[in-house]
Amino acid sequence: MTSTSTKIVTKEVLLFIWLPHVAGALGIAAGFQDWFVTKTVLNLIASFGFFVLYFPITKRYQWILLGLFFSAGMLVEWLGVHYGWFFGTYSYGENLGPKIDGIPIIIGIFWAVLTMITARMAQAVSGRFHYTLSSAVIGASMMVALDALLELLAPHFDYWTFIPSPPASNYWSWFGFGFLFQFIYFTVEKAQKDKPETSLSIAMHIYLAQALFFGSLALMR
Repeated sequence: MTSTSTKIVTKEVLLFIWLPHVAGALGIAAGFQDWFVTKTVLNLIASFGFFVLYFPITKRYQWILLGLFFSAGMLVEWLGVHYGWFFGTYSYGENLGPKIDGIPIIIGIFWAVLTMITARMAQAVSGRFHYTLSSAVIGASMMVALDALLELLAPHFDYWTFIPSPPASNYWSWFGFGFLFQFIYFTVEKAQKDKPETSLSIAMHIYLAQALFFGSLALMR
Protein backbone atom coordinates (compact mmCIF):
# COMPACT_ATOMS: atom_id res chain seq x y z
CA MET A 1 0.00 0.00 0.00
CA THR A 2 2.88 2.36 0.70
CA SER A 3 5.17 1.47 -2.19
CA THR A 4 6.38 4.48 -4.15
CA SER A 5 7.51 2.53 -7.22
CA THR A 6 6.14 3.75 -10.55
CA LYS A 7 5.65 1.29 -13.37
CA ILE A 8 6.64 2.39 -16.87
CA VAL A 9 3.78 2.56 -19.35
CA THR A 10 5.18 0.53 -22.24
CA LYS A 11 3.92 0.14 -25.80
CA GLU A 12 2.72 -3.34 -24.85
CA VAL A 13 0.55 -1.91 -22.05
CA LEU A 14 -0.96 0.65 -24.42
CA LEU A 15 -1.58 -2.09 -26.98
CA PHE A 16 -3.56 -4.11 -24.44
CA ILE A 17 -5.62 -1.01 -23.59
CA TRP A 18 -6.41 -0.18 -27.22
CA LEU A 19 -6.69 -3.64 -28.76
CA PRO A 20 -9.97 -4.70 -27.05
CA HIS A 21 -11.58 -1.34 -27.88
CA VAL A 22 -10.54 -1.44 -31.54
CA ALA A 23 -11.48 -5.12 -31.88
CA GLY A 24 -14.82 -4.47 -30.20
CA ALA A 25 -15.67 -1.55 -32.47
CA LEU A 26 -14.74 -3.51 -35.60
CA GLY A 27 -16.57 -6.61 -34.39
CA ILE A 28 -19.76 -4.71 -33.62
CA ALA A 29 -19.55 -2.86 -36.95
CA ALA A 30 -19.17 -6.24 -38.72
CA GLY A 31 -22.43 -7.49 -37.22
CA PHE A 32 -21.22 -9.39 -34.15
CA GLN A 33 -22.80 -6.98 -31.65
CA ASP A 34 -24.34 -9.63 -29.40
CA TRP A 35 -20.99 -11.34 -28.76
CA PHE A 36 -18.85 -8.23 -28.31
CA VAL A 37 -21.32 -6.19 -26.27
CA THR A 38 -21.63 -8.93 -23.65
CA LYS A 39 -17.85 -8.69 -23.16
CA THR A 40 -17.97 -4.98 -22.29
CA VAL A 41 -17.63 -5.65 -18.58
CA LEU A 42 -14.42 -7.66 -19.18
CA ASN A 43 -12.99 -4.75 -21.14
CA LEU A 44 -13.79 -2.32 -18.34
CA ILE A 45 -12.31 -4.64 -15.72
CA ALA A 46 -9.10 -4.87 -17.75
CA SER A 47 -8.94 -1.07 -17.96
CA PHE A 48 -9.38 -0.93 -14.18
CA GLY A 49 -6.49 -3.35 -13.73
CA PHE A 50 -4.17 -1.25 -15.90
CA PHE A 51 -5.33 1.86 -14.05
CA VAL A 52 -4.44 0.41 -10.63
CA LEU A 53 -1.06 -0.87 -11.81
CA TYR A 54 0.11 2.01 -13.95
CA PHE A 55 -1.68 5.15 -12.77
CA PRO A 56 -0.42 4.04 -10.19
CA ILE A 57 -2.56 3.52 -7.10
CA THR A 58 0.06 3.02 -4.39
CA LYS A 59 -0.74 5.37 -1.53
CA ARG A 60 -3.21 4.62 1.23
CA TYR A 61 -5.09 7.87 0.62
CA GLN A 62 -5.48 6.93 -3.08
CA TRP A 63 -7.12 3.63 -2.14
CA ILE A 64 -9.40 5.48 0.26
CA LEU A 65 -10.39 7.94 -2.47
CA LEU A 66 -10.97 5.10 -4.91
CA GLY A 67 -13.22 3.36 -2.38
CA LEU A 68 -15.04 6.59 -1.60
CA PHE A 69 -15.78 7.37 -5.25
CA PHE A 70 -16.87 3.77 -5.88
CA SER A 71 -19.24 3.79 -2.89
CA ALA A 72 -20.61 7.25 -3.66
CA GLY A 73 -21.10 6.34 -7.31
CA MET A 74 -23.00 3.19 -6.38
CA LEU A 75 -25.12 5.14 -3.89
CA VAL A 76 -26.20 7.89 -6.29
CA GLU A 77 -26.96 5.27 -8.95
CA TRP A 78 -29.03 3.27 -6.45
CA LEU A 79 -30.99 6.39 -5.55
CA GLY A 80 -31.41 7.12 -9.23
CA VAL A 81 -32.66 3.67 -10.19
CA HIS A 82 -34.93 3.10 -7.18
CA TYR A 83 -36.24 6.61 -6.56
CA GLY A 84 -35.69 8.48 -9.81
CA TRP A 85 -33.40 11.01 -8.12
CA PHE A 86 -30.80 13.06 -9.98
CA PHE A 87 -30.66 11.32 -13.38
CA GLY A 88 -34.25 10.64 -14.39
CA THR A 89 -36.18 7.38 -14.72
CA TYR A 90 -33.94 4.55 -15.89
CA SER A 91 -32.91 0.97 -15.21
CA TYR A 92 -29.87 -1.16 -16.00
CA GLY A 93 -29.84 -3.96 -18.57
CA GLU A 94 -27.97 -7.25 -18.59
CA ASN A 95 -24.70 -6.42 -20.36
CA LEU A 96 -22.74 -4.75 -17.56
CA GLY A 97 -22.16 -7.78 -15.37
CA PRO A 98 -23.09 -8.62 -11.77
CA LYS A 99 -25.32 -6.20 -9.85
CA ILE A 100 -25.95 -5.15 -6.28
CA ASP A 101 -29.67 -4.47 -5.89
CA GLY A 102 -30.02 -3.50 -9.54
CA ILE A 103 -26.75 -1.53 -9.88
CA PRO A 104 -23.87 -3.11 -11.85
CA ILE A 105 -20.70 -3.23 -9.77
CA ILE A 106 -18.73 -2.05 -12.80
CA ILE A 107 -20.66 1.24 -12.72
CA GLY A 108 -19.21 2.08 -9.30
CA ILE A 109 -15.75 1.22 -10.61
CA PHE A 110 -16.41 3.39 -13.67
CA TRP A 111 -17.30 6.38 -11.46
CA ALA A 112 -14.10 5.94 -9.43
CA VAL A 113 -11.70 5.42 -12.33
CA LEU A 114 -13.25 8.12 -14.49
CA THR A 115 -13.01 10.64 -11.64
CA MET A 116 -9.32 10.02 -11.09
CA ILE A 117 -8.16 9.84 -14.71
CA THR A 118 -10.06 12.99 -15.69
CA ALA A 119 -8.65 14.74 -12.62
CA ARG A 120 -5.14 13.87 -13.80
CA MET A 121 -5.96 15.12 -17.29
CA ALA A 122 -7.51 18.30 -15.90
CA GLN A 123 -4.30 19.00 -13.99
CA ALA A 124 -2.34 18.70 -17.22
CA VAL A 125 -4.74 21.00 -19.08
CA SER A 126 -4.55 23.58 -16.29
CA GLY A 127 -0.76 23.39 -16.14
CA ARG A 128 0.79 26.00 -13.89
CA PHE A 129 -2.60 27.69 -13.62
CA HIS A 130 -4.03 24.67 -11.81
CA TYR A 131 -6.52 25.62 -9.11
CA THR A 132 -8.90 23.29 -7.32
CA LEU A 133 -12.14 24.89 -8.59
CA SER A 134 -11.08 25.45 -12.20
CA SER A 135 -9.52 22.00 -12.53
CA ALA A 136 -12.62 20.40 -10.98
CA VAL A 137 -14.76 22.13 -13.62
CA ILE A 138 -12.52 20.82 -16.41
CA GLY A 139 -12.47 17.30 -14.99
CA ALA A 140 -16.24 17.20 -14.45
CA SER A 141 -16.79 18.42 -18.02
CA MET A 142 -14.67 15.54 -19.32
CA MET A 143 -16.77 13.11 -17.29
CA VAL A 144 -20.01 14.50 -18.74
CA ALA A 145 -18.59 14.36 -22.28
CA LEU A 146 -17.91 10.62 -21.98
CA ASP A 147 -21.32 10.01 -20.42
CA ALA A 148 -22.97 11.86 -23.33
CA LEU A 149 -21.33 9.43 -25.78
CA LEU A 150 -22.47 6.47 -23.71
CA GLU A 151 -26.06 7.72 -23.62
CA LEU A 152 -26.23 7.48 -27.42
CA LEU A 153 -25.55 3.73 -27.29
CA ALA A 154 -26.66 2.51 -23.87
CA PRO A 155 -30.21 1.39 -24.78
CA HIS A 156 -29.06 -0.29 -28.02
CA PHE A 157 -26.44 -2.32 -26.15
CA ASP A 158 -28.69 -3.07 -23.15
CA TYR A 159 -26.45 -1.17 -20.75
CA TRP A 160 -29.26 0.99 -19.38
CA THR A 161 -32.49 2.52 -20.63
CA PHE A 162 -34.16 5.82 -19.80
CA ILE A 163 -37.92 6.29 -19.88
CA PRO A 164 -38.46 7.96 -22.27
CA SER A 165 -35.01 9.51 -22.83
CA PRO A 166 -32.19 11.06 -20.76
CA PRO A 167 -33.40 14.40 -19.31
CA ALA A 168 -31.21 17.45 -18.91
CA SER A 169 -31.00 16.65 -15.19
CA ASN A 170 -28.99 13.53 -16.07
CA TYR A 171 -26.16 15.62 -17.48
CA TRP A 172 -26.36 18.31 -14.81
CA SER A 173 -26.26 15.63 -12.11
CA TRP A 174 -23.27 13.97 -13.76
CA PHE A 175 -21.52 17.33 -13.81
CA GLY A 176 -22.51 18.11 -10.22
CA PHE A 177 -21.33 14.81 -8.76
CA GLY A 178 -18.29 14.83 -11.01
CA PHE A 179 -17.38 18.30 -9.77
CA LEU A 180 -17.85 17.20 -6.13
CA PHE A 181 -15.67 14.13 -6.58
CA GLN A 182 -13.01 16.14 -8.41
CA PHE A 183 -13.05 18.80 -5.70
CA ILE A 184 -12.52 16.13 -3.03
CA TYR A 185 -9.72 14.55 -5.05
CA PHE A 186 -7.82 17.82 -5.57
CA THR A 187 -8.35 18.90 -1.96
CA VAL A 188 -6.97 15.64 -0.57
CA GLU A 189 -4.12 15.49 -3.06
CA LYS A 190 -3.04 19.03 -2.21
CA ALA A 191 -2.63 18.00 1.42
CA GLN A 192 -0.17 15.21 0.57
CA LYS A 193 3.46 16.12 1.10
CA ASP A 194 4.76 13.10 -0.78
CA LYS A 195 2.77 13.19 -3.99
CA PRO A 196 3.24 10.13 -6.23
CA GLU A 197 4.05 10.57 -9.89
CA THR A 198 0.72 9.63 -11.39
CA SER A 199 0.73 8.68 -15.04
CA LEU A 200 -0.84 11.16 -17.42
CA SER A 201 -0.19 8.73 -20.24
CA ILE A 202 -2.28 5.89 -18.79
CA ALA A 203 -5.09 8.31 -17.90
CA MET A 204 -5.23 9.74 -21.42
CA HIS A 205 -5.12 6.37 -23.15
CA ILE A 206 -7.87 4.83 -21.01
CA TYR A 207 -10.09 7.87 -21.53
CA LEU A 208 -9.42 8.24 -25.26
CA ALA A 209 -9.79 4.52 -25.96
CA GLN A 210 -13.26 4.54 -24.42
CA ALA A 211 -14.22 7.88 -26.00
CA LEU A 212 -13.20 6.76 -29.50
CA PHE A 213 -14.80 3.33 -29.02
CA PHE A 214 -18.21 4.71 -28.06
CA GLY A 215 -17.88 7.71 -30.37
CA SER A 216 -17.12 5.60 -33.45
CA LEU A 217 -20.04 3.28 -32.71
CA ALA A 218 -22.37 6.25 -32.26
CA LEU A 219 -21.35 7.54 -35.71
CA MET A 220 -22.04 4.12 -37.26
CA ARG A 221 -25.62 3.98 -36.03
